[in-house]
Amino acid sequence: MGITSDGGGSNADPAADAGRGDVVVGVDGSAPGQAALEWAARAAVERGSGLLILHALNMPLVSVPFGHPVRLTPTPETAERAAHLLERALAHLHDRYPGLEARTQVSSADAVHALRAAARTAAVAVVGSRGLGGLGSVFLGSVSIRVSACAPCPVAVVPGPKEEDDGERRARRRGRVVVGIDGSRDADAALRFALEEAARVGGEVLALHAWQIPAPIDTGALSGPSYVVEHRFAAHTAEKHVQGMVEEARTEATADVPARAAAVEDNAVHALLQAGADADLIVVGSRGRGGFAGLLLGSVSQGVLHYADVPVVVVRSREQESDGADRPGSAPR
Repeated sequence: MGITSDGGGSNADPAADAGRGDVVVGVDGSAPGQAALEWAARAAVERGSGLLILHALNMPLVSVPFGHPVRLTPTPETAERAAHLLERALAHLHDRYPGLEARTQVSSADAVHALRAAARTAAVAVVGSRGLGGLGSVFLGSVSIRVSACAPCPVAVVPGPKEEDDGERRARRRGRVVVGIDGSRDADAALRFALEEAARVGGEVLALHAWQIPAPIDTGALSGPSYVVEHRFAAHTAEKHVQGMVEEARTEATADVPARAAAVEDNAVHALLQAGADADLIVVGSRGRGGFAGLLLGSVSQGVLHYADVPVVVVRSREQESDGADRPGSAPR
């Protein structure tokens, strides 16, 4: 286990420790971090890949005359605490997943930059959220949001345990993945990820599209024949379109995955949260059809991240990965 830095005076790179196609998880000793570690370990076992456990020290940057800023070297005490944290994580995983190949890495950078660097070669990056739910979720950790917005691979945000949760209930798999789709490139990438995930665990997919027709100013027109016909046509067209997107996204590996398409008249965030309440996973695109070019995380993905009680995976299309490659520290506006 070494200590790497970011661009501040060291050539060390957290990505060098992450094997291509591995799962990367950030840990900090908190309950949400432990939940993320458990989810990441199981994901690595299901993929047959390795696991990189990353701890970021967020050492201060110091300006150097006529040079680039450098990060302070961790004190022996800080390095020892980090080593103990990662040793405990490894010991825990060794008992639960004895065949898992897990490695550890300490980075002197902040968590967002360290995870983004490690994610460059990863299959998925995993972070914990505060999992507060309801109104408290407005305090969802900035690390979860920022990593979801800028990481070059899918990012799984795992909520922390609630007081009423028991370990057995959280560990129980339901074999159900819910994915939100709207025809955007990111949503198409999310749909492919959801199908692959369901194929890997022997589960099923619910592909959900939420739509709404603006209500007329005259509320009496809601019962008018033209509005009723338009409403029924929109519902029928939306469902057929969603089913077509599901079939188009299938590959040879996902051809036999049970998948149901649904189009509902509802707010997208509410529809996904309701449908995904008893799912193993909710999958969303980073930004949808209404997203602005400079907005790395859309309103739907942010809303689902804030309020979901189950793990959420945010997926970016390859095109958006290229667009955001020069913005490692970008945060959603």
